[in-house]
Amino acid sequence: MRLIALELSDVGIMAAAKEPLGLLQVDGEDRESPGFALSDEAQFLVGKAAERQARLHPLHVNNAFWDQLNTEPLKRPGKYAQNHAEMAYAHLVHIWKNIKDYGDEVVMAVPAFFAREQLGLILGITEALSIPLKGMVSLSVAAASELCPDRILLHLDIHLHRSEVTFLEQGERLTQRDAATARKKGLRYLYAEWVKAIAEMFVRTTRFDPLHEASTEQELYDRLPGVIAGFQKNSSVLFEMVVGSKRYGVNLSRELFVAKAQGVFQEIGEMIDLMLKRHGTPGQPVTLQITHRMAPLPGCKEMLGAIDGAYEMELEPGVGAFGALNLWPQFSSPEVGVTLLNSRPWQSTERLSVTDHLSVKPISHSDMSPTHLLYRTVAYPITDRPLVIGTGSTREGVDVRIEGELAGVSRRHCSIQLEGEDVLLTDHSTYGTFVDGEQVSGTTLLRLGQVIRVGTPGEELKLIMSVETDEK
Repeated sequence: MRLIALELSDVGIMAAAKEPLGLLQVDGEDRESPGFALSDEAQFLVGKAAERQARLHPLHVNNAFWDQLNTEPLKRPGKYAQNHAEMAYAHLVHIWKNIKDYGDEVVMAVPAFFAREQLGLILGITEALSIPLKGMVSLSVAAASELCPDRILLHLDIHLHRSEVTFLEQGERLTQRDAATARKKGLRYLYAEWVKAIAEMFVRTTRFDPLHEASTEQELYDRLPGVIAGFQKNSSVLFEMVVGSKRYGVNLSRELFVAKAQGVFQEIGEMIDLMLKRHGTPGQPVTLQITHRMAPLPGCKEMLGAIDGAYEMELEPGVGAFGALNLWPQFSSPEVGVTLLNSRPWQSTERLSVTDHLSVKPISHSDMSPTHLLYRTVAYPITDRPLVIGTGSTREGVDVRIEGELAGVSRRHCSIQLEGEDVLLTDHSTYGTFVDGEQVSGTTLLRLGQVIRVGTPGEELKLIMSVETDEK
């Protein structure tokens, strides 16, 4: 049995496999496929391709088919899809063709808001597609990894059209016991509010209205993830747009984004209070497991900071899929058929001690050369062959592919290679590469611990060194 696990969210469906272990490319070279479909007389697109044209063809785009999954006829049926279920079918077709070679059995981690009828539709769709679905796991149950004794355990998530707070009961088993949802207060609502605020700033400061043309409106939506990433380290981000021969720019403050998100996070805070009153005792501390979809959003930290006794645990992308991979072989019952797991025994949380298994040689960091380039959670070895960084594909010779829609990142942005004992960076970009905040001119020598930034507001890559172990 080779198992694939899908984490279902209309913000972006993800898939994980064990052979090789990791997140799979589900939408071209992307590891997340958003719940968008574009259907008109000329074309039918799903996932990223549809999302990138959502503002160009607003009357023909649907991003509610997962949230409102049903077989009711659409108000504006298209040539290729008559209802939400048919759009979900097309989306799974698109994803399955990209991942089917990695496994022969599938399990899904599903959010709490799906009703039994909707889960039945998903089962029917997978049967029609001959997807070997063996079962479903509650996403919050699959994502939980640490026992939190004497604390209330809540799972926080945000989807395109709603936010969710799920209560997990801890005992001999971990059980999804209760959930609250705020409809129409999801990521699409937040994006619309933030885009409107950006456009108002442009009009007020430059008289340029990016909402006047569909193409520039689409650009605002495409670049929002990059702006949000920039707010993780900066209180403001310079946002520039080039239209024809003219360049316009405004400074966006995190404070503005927090203010526009206040309504959403106020409702999330109220749902947390509801769960605490229903299932906790006065003064009992709470652990909040927050998905990667919610944690970086401006306004989230401010809301969480107001909760007394709260411990925040940010979950990695795809943690629900990885959890389902680990859970299913242990707790499923093949004789029962397709089942939904919303409860499981706690797995052992015993952790290996590095010092018990590795004898680490002490090193000095002075005058050391880096051996690897760290981007997000992957370390790439530095050799005498150029390590190319950019937004392009592997077919274009790119080794480190920068994720997201980031302004100022070229397809072949820069390269790093070992020349003798020196590690050199060469800039190939249009808008520049920065090392420790200083822009590179041509080629520069790199040192251990330095940080490379590409794009605006930018993605960071760090120069690290691998420590060899003594196996004698």
